Amino acid sequence: MRIRPKEPSVTWLVAKVLILLFSLALLVAVAFFYHLTVEIQKRFSSRRWSVPSRVFSAVVPVYPGQSLSLSDVRRLFEERRYQTAIRDTLNPGEFRVFPNSLVVHIRGFQFPGRTLPAQTVRFDFQQNKISRIVSAGGDIPVLELEPMELARLFGPERESRLLVNIGQVPRHLTEAIVAIEDHRFYEHGGLDWRGMFRALWADLRARRVVQGGSTITQQLVKNYFLEPERSIKRKLLEASMSLVMENLYTKDEILEMYLNEIYMGQRGSVAVHGVGEASRTYFGRNVEDLTLAESATLAGMIRAPNMYSPLSRPEASKKRRNLVLKRMLELEKISFLDHEKTRLEPVRVADPSLPVNLAPYFVDTVRQQLQELYAPEALESEGLNIYTTLHPELALAAENTLREGLKELEKAASTPPGSEPFPPLQAVLIAIQPKTGSVLSLRGGRDYWESSYNRALYAHRQPGSAIKPFVYLAALDAFTPSDLLADEATSYPVDGTFWVPKNYDRRYRGRVLFRDALEQSLNAATVSLALTVGLNNIMETIRTLGIQTPLQPVPSLALGAFEVTPLQLAEAYATLDNDGQKPYLLTLREVVDDKGNVLERRSVDLATVTTPAKAFLITDLLQGVVERGTARNVRRLGVNFPCAGKTGTTNDTRDSWFVGYTTDLLVLIWVGYDDNRPTELTGAKGAGRLWARFMSQVRPWIHPQKFRVPPGVVQRLICPQSGRLAVLSCPGRRFEYFLSENVPQDFCWLHSRP
Repeated sequence: MRIRPKEPSVTWLVAKVLILLFSLALLVAVAFFYHLTVEIQKRFSSRRWSVPSRVFSAVVPVYPGQSLSLSDVRRLFEERRYQTAIRDTLNPGEFRVFPNSLVVHIRGFQFPGRTLPAQTVRFDFQQNKISRIVSAGGDIPVLELEPMELARLFGPERESRLLVNIGQVPRHLTEAIVAIEDHRFYEHGGLDWRGMFRALWADLRARRVVQGGSTITQQLVKNYFLEPERSIKRKLLEASMSLVMENLYTKDEILEMYLNEIYMGQRGSVAVHGVGEASRTYFGRNVEDLTLAESATLAGMIRAPNMYSPLSRPEASKKRRNLVLKRMLELEKISFLDHEKTRLEPVRVADPSLPVNLAPYFVDTVRQQLQELYAPEALESEGLNIYTTLHPELALAAENTLREGLKELEKAASTPPGSEPFPPLQAVLIAIQPKTGSVLSLRGGRDYWESSYNRALYAHRQPGSAIKPFVYLAALDAFTPSDLLADEATSYPVDGTFWVPKNYDRRYRGRVLFRDALEQSLNAATVSLALTVGLNNIMETIRTLGIQTPLQPVPSLALGAFEVTPLQLAEAYATLDNDGQKPYLLTLREVVDDKGNVLERRSVDLATVTTPAKAFLITDLLQGVVERGTARNVRRLGVNFPCAGKTGTTNDTRDSWFVGYTTDLLVLIWVGYDDNRPTELTGAKGAGRLWARFMSQVRPWIHPQKFRVPPGVVQRLICPQSGRLAVLSCPGRRFEYFLSENVPQDFCWLHSRP
């Protein structure tokens, strides 16, 4: 009998299909999880976050003997967001004031190659001066205060982060976050099934969402990888990626990513992300310096940062903080004593009203330089640290000088009733360290938020008499300070017509000394000198000093009848204050990446333009301008230290200039209207008054000395009437400086006896 083969049963066919489907599903799952693994690794192997670049000021040195009172030093630290201590033990970023001393726990600051250490320091004061600075290691001769953050260069998302590593974060902060957000974080593998079911049961009982079941890993995945939508697909993707992430990274690595990612509230248009940024924003501290109360406050904010903000909702923040502390106590992360002591503390935050844009015109100048070196994307996302030359105390003094000083000038020149109101008076203030070219302060206008136009860099204004020192500099090869010049009404042919230079007071002196002509800013004598020296020689001198605007060889060149930017004029004067060496002006010192590597470093760069002897002679003449000449009113306004300077006033008083300098600081001020209307202010009455106000405010930060007489300069006794070497019968004899190769050889012919 023929036996037929047994046909496969339906059960076997179903089993094969199921095996095939299971294999396909397994293959798809493997491919899916492999894809997730590759994507997660790819994302985290590249730059993880967009971190704005930060722009910092220079350090500020303080030392015993400096004319800073206790209140002055207190203000220095408050500007840097230090707080008054409420406990006996000082934490970093806190100070305590006593009758004649101030004790402060200084925050540490890391520079490339060096560190400003965190330490407790005591300042002692006597007669409104620092008498002593003491630390645990003994007396400190000079203490450098940490730089101030001037600005951040944001990307389009305007997210602000300060990246931290897990080793920086204090233990009580991580324990507070884990306690309130995911107390089984170190036990689960990415998904906390127990927590998910507990949250689901609580939601069902309350008939609304009252608990979240997401782990820290899920929160990180949701914020970092996924769109904010509610769907089953997104929930499955979130769970899958959490499992993959837990297999790729350690718990500490995941927690570190989370600490840098979490959203921590809004400050204006800027989104605060990460605990590093939140520590500085809300408490003015480095993250490693946070107290238990501050850590609990930040941990409590994570669920709803703006609802529990210690700045805007301190009571809600305190309740939430105490809930975190209670949870930490239940989990035995803190002692009962710590819990009781901390829950009674008030919510304390750093002063949010402090200036966040200390020097916006200066920052714009730095940004312009950086854009020549780096792409905008790098500046906005790669977390560069940019160190500048700005002195924050001088910048604050500049802001105050222009704000208050311009109000006074406007009040004195108020418009008549019924007339059209004037636009706001504008001003520029540039402060330079001549020996290095460091720009210590730069304000390109009165109010950046009303007009961001940077007049210091871009305004082309006539310098007027402020250009005259360079005319006299060009003449030193042929003339001496005691030579006589013709101060007379003289006609000069210009473009087919005749031009007669007039002095400001409409008077002519006849024959005047070279020195007196500059001290009194006599136009007729200066033009006569320029024509004798040669206009092309004058132009060449001006060019070598760094002024590159168009010049024409016309007689009015000697009176500043051309345009120049304030920054170029300041650079030219810095040469006179630096022994004839023209400094390259610096605003940028170093650019450092987020790993501490120096990408860019600027150093002092000087070019020899004239001799130290000639630079000194012009400086000595400009000291006479302050003592006896057109700027003598600055002495009446309280300037009682050695200085030199020159006023500048243009036709119809459209521009008011003053450039003054000491041995260690040069300050240029311009005052005028943007539409070029007359100001009715001379250089002395306008810019000169502001200069005196500024110098009195920055007096503790400068150390004016007598200008040093360099080799190649000699002194002789002269007759001020004839300008020749004095004889015994000359009245009013005085000493004058000369170049050693250009000394008068003849004696006074007016008073010599046969």
